[in-house]
This record gives sequence, C-alpha cells and structure tokens, in this order.
Amino acid sequence: MTSTSESPKILLTGATGYIGGTVLSYLLNSSSPDLKTATISCLIRGPDRAAKLTAAYGTRVNPIIYKDLDDVEATVAAASQHDIVINTTNGYHAASAQALLRGLGQRKATTGRDVWMVHTSGTSNLGDRPITKKWMEPEGREFNDATDDIYGYEKEREEKEGPYAQRTTEMGVVDTGLELGVKTLVIMSPTIYGFGTGLFNKTSIQIPSFVRAVLQYQRAVVLGDGKGVWDHVHVEDLAELYLLVVRRILEQGGEGLPTGKKGIIFSANGRHSWLEVSQGIADACYEAGQITDRQVHPVGIEDMAKLFMGDEDIAELGLASNSRTVSSVARALGWKPTRGEEAWKREFRDAVEAVLEKRS
Repeated sequence: MTSTSESPKILLTGATGYIGGTVLSYLLNSSSPDLKTATISCLIRGPDRAAKLTAAYGTRVNPIIYKDLDDVEATVAAASQHDIVINTTNGYHAASAQALLRGLGQRKATTGRDVWMVHTSGTSNLGDRPITKKWMEPEGREFNDATDDIYGYEKEREEKEGPYAQRTTEMGVVDTGLELGVKTLVIMSPTIYGFGTGLFNKTSIQIPSFVRAVLQYQRAVVLGDGKGVWDHVHVEDLAELYLLVVRRILEQGGEGLPTGKKGIIFSANGRHSWLEVSQGIADACYEAGQITDRQVHPVGIEDMAKLFMGDEDIAELGLASNSRTVSSVARALGWKPTRGEEAWKREFRDAVEAVLEKRS
C-alpha cells in the first residue's frame, strides 16, 4: 500500500470501547512514519463523544457520528471512504460487520486498490459445552492457528450445532470478504484483562462482571466444577497485535498476513481454569473486606445465567467451557507479548478495586 500516492485511510469502530480505545491510543502513539502522519477516522455515537476525542487527540482523529450499530446506511458510507477498517465493536452484531464490508467493497471498486478489514472475534466460538453436553471435545483439545483449519471447524460447528451469534458474524465476515474481494483478518481473542488506555471504557467484561456477581451474591461462585480451561491476554498486548497487523498492511502491503479462510488468528498469552478465576476473585473480595470467607461455591447453569446477562449459552461458553488456543501465527509475524503471569494474578485485585471505585 505504500506504493500509492495517497496514504491509505483508516477507519476504527469501537473507539469508545475497551479494546478499540486501547487500539486507538496505540495507533496514535506508534513510531511508524505511516501512522505518525495518519488521521484515524472513528465511527462513534453522539457529539459529546466526538468532542472528547477531538479535545484529546486534535486533528489526529476524525470522528464520524452515526446513530448506532443498526445505522447500516451511515456505516456503509463511512467504510466506502476508507481502505482499512479495524472493527472492534460488538462481535455479535452481523449487520454492522456486513455493512463495513459492503462499504469496503465500494471503495475497492472505486480505487482499484486492496482494502482490508481487521475483525474482532472471540474464542468462545470454539468452546465446548461441558455442563449441557451439547458439544463435547476430546479432553485437552488445543487449537493452533498455524496448523488447524479454524474456519472449517467453525463452519462445521455452525452446521451441526446451530448458530452462535459471534461465530455466525465471523463466518459472514470471511465469506462476504471473499465474495467482495475484501481482504479480511480475524483476531480471535480469549479472556481480555488489564486496564485499557483509551479515553472511555478502561475495563474488560468477563472479570469485572464476575466481581460484580460475587459482590451481589455475597459469596464466590463457579459454574459446575470449574475445571474448564481458557486462555487470556492483556489488553495492551492485544493492542500491540492490532498495531503490528496495521503496520504490516501500511508498510508492506500486508505481505505475510493470512487472509480469508486462513485469516483467523489467535491472541492468547496465558492459560487459566475457571476455578482459578473464581478463587482469585474470592481472595481479592475477601481481602477487600467485601465477603466473609474465601470459599468458592459451585452453582448450576440457571443460577449462573441469572448473575451473568441471563443467557445460559453465554454463561456456559464464557464461564465454564474449554477453549485452548495457540497463537502461532501472531508470534511468527513478530508479536511479542510482555505481560505474563504476574499481571494476570494482579488482575483480580485490580478488578475488585475498579468495581468498588465505580460503586462509590
């Protein structure tokens, strides 16, 4: 892309969110010459948010205001003016993802240049169903993005198990990208933790939601036996991966980046069991004087769903399943995450403090 006379234009969705805000700060603070001179367009809701972005970042950002994720017309129009879209909004919202792709397709037709969509998804797409037994995997199964056909596996799950909104959206991104000639790369993340560096939402969903449930319930809980194993990644390490991908597109035309059916990559940099998470939160809440003992109590799926968004499928996939991934592709591209076990263990105390601070 560096061979064109006009610098590629970048559109970021989710700039007011946890992932997107952190990614934006990393793009703007990058030492890359291509990014130092770039203006990042941000598709956001509301003039108040636009004003806050402009006050902080000045002309480095170009806020584009739309109604919401369902504002398909405005989304298509915005994407059609850009060469690279980084989509960090709700991975369960298929219509907005399709709108971005349609806009990029228009851009390609107009300019004749390559266009890219970097899409955010999650590893619950791969999770088994150990509570309901609706989908079981061999014990200890691990997915490697360099050697396994992740696209094929997800397609099979969709056909045999039925749709799961985040997975359905991701499959639609890959398929529509191929149809329209849009190069797509999906970054599929596990549990994301740590404080974000954006202007708006600085905390994740999974761990703080768990903390709020414990404080409400006044005791620590775990779904089933808590033996399910997942991975995790610090939000700043994740932002480094997005930055690496964008720089590769800007500086080398995307050379070496997998796309389409092969372009589904992982971002894991650590592993945990759900019992470990529950115990870590129990200890942090107890030490903060918020619960009377450190014991973790098993609960059934109905009770857990009541504490977490009321959806039994999401509770099982996001709080009890097994989803082990190996981030071979990212590391081969040069990704070097630096926040390890110490940062992960500190997360429980930090999450409790953050939730309590919001309450006060």
